Amino acid sequence: MLINKIGISIVALALSLNGSASVPLPVFSNVSFLNRASNPDEKPIKDDDGKKKVVKKDDTTRVPLNPSLLLATHNEEDHEDHEEVDSLLAFPSNDLYTSWDTTVIHPYSFSQSFKKDSASIVFTEPTDCGFRIPFNGNVTSEFGWRKKRPHYGTDIDLETGDTVGSAFDGMVRIAKLNRSYGNVVIIRHKNGLETVYAHLSKILVEAGQIVEAGQTIGLGGNTGHSFGSHLHFEMRYLGQAIDAEDFVDFEKGVLKSNQVTFTKADVETKYDLRALHSRQKRDLNLTRVTSSKSKHGKVYKVRKGDTLGRIAQRNHTTIKAICKKNGIKKNKALRPGQKLKV
Repeated sequence: MLINKIGISIVALALSLNGSASVPLPVFSNVSFLNRASNPDEKPIKDDDGKKKVVKKDDTTRVPLNPSLLLATHNEEDHEDHEEVDSLLAFPSNDLYTSWDTTVIHPYSFSQSFKKDSASIVFTEPTDCGFRIPFNGNVTSEFGWRKKRPHYGTDIDLETGDTVGSAFDGMVRIAKLNRSYGNVVIIRHKNGLETVYAHLSKILVEAGQIVEAGQTIGLGGNTGHSFGSHLHFEMRYLGQAIDAEDFVDFEKGVLKSNQVTFTKADVETKYDLRALHSRQKRDLNLTRVTSSKSKHGKVYKVRKGDTLGRIAQRNHTTIKAICKKNGIKKNKALRPGQKLKV
């Protein structure tokens, strides 16, 4: 009797809420409610290769996200309707470089990256902060070979603790301690250049940070492979070091020109120090060989155990030709140290 009264009360409440008696009433039966969970006989959705999908986390070690550039708010409901934006687009000169590496000092291969014979580089734009000399000091060592080692930068004299500033507007790619460079900061600029500031006593910026020309990025020092406090300053294009003194007047602290044309020929004849050194050694050896030749041909120095036949074979000639050039007979005895025209 009590159950019937409860049922009548529920029906009356439903009618009062809907305002119509035509609304279908709930039907109670002994049938159990349907399970809303997925059918246990159904298998999880798989990719075409039959493997379950694995979500990989983004590697932010090599691509650190800069909040000031990438800050954006999206509703969670609309998140699936938007394509994921490539974070590399937020970094300077993304059209030239294929990566933003915050761990490797020089990860780029110029020969693979430089696709054209020449490129026009504009150093500053009217909308940016222009150019500032990193530190106003005397140049103590120039770009080139130094003590049988290539020196890819320009050394500027300073005292430990002096402030070092960015040469151009850009974004910090490297800010860490390195064995050779010591405390080093590398900044990439929108024109494709990267500038290097090495041997700092203290780093005052971090990777992913936007800086302006003249902004302090660190303090001068004597860290890494360095003998005495100084700033080692480099300019690089797609990984290739170039002579900063070709573009910067360090005495006046200004650019020599705001726009230059950079060519492969420049690299081959001026900037690729190791290749130039190898070429010079090869040319030097060729000069030595040429100087040892006479108008009759190369001069051969007889070694112990040599015969005219062996000498002729080694020098791609004949015994008759050797005898004729030297005015000797075939049966002439040879002595070590004797010089023969071959």
